[in-house]
Amino acid sequence: MGSPRVVALLVALGLVLAIVPTLAAGFVMCGVSGCSGGGFGVSTDPGTTRVLLLVAGLVAALPLGVYAASRRSGVLGLATLGLALVSTLVAGLVIGSDFSGCPRTMDAAACHDGSR
Repeated sequence: MGSPRVVALLVALGLVLAIVPTLAAGFVMCGVSGCSGGGFGVSTDPGTTRVLLLVAGLVAALPLGVYAASRRSGVLGLATLGLALVSTLVAGLVIGSDFSGCPRTMDAAACHDGSR
């Protein structure tokens, strides 16, 4: 296993980089007007939201994963998988998404139709 300081820095770097796809997922989830539907109305895209949340998890785990591969460490590899999973779930919680990529405050059928 690598130095705890290096591992902590790589995890922090990955989490900072994961902010961009998380914010993009939040924007795509409800559209320009947000989940309230004011202005242009609600425009949901659950498929793209799910993809961006997965990208956020992968981006968060990428620096640690590269380090784990270079050190050939199975323990760091498992930690990388855990970081990717937890980061994806936390990103979804932060933007208010359910597991289908829809806002938790909206009915799933209305979300998949793209309207309230």
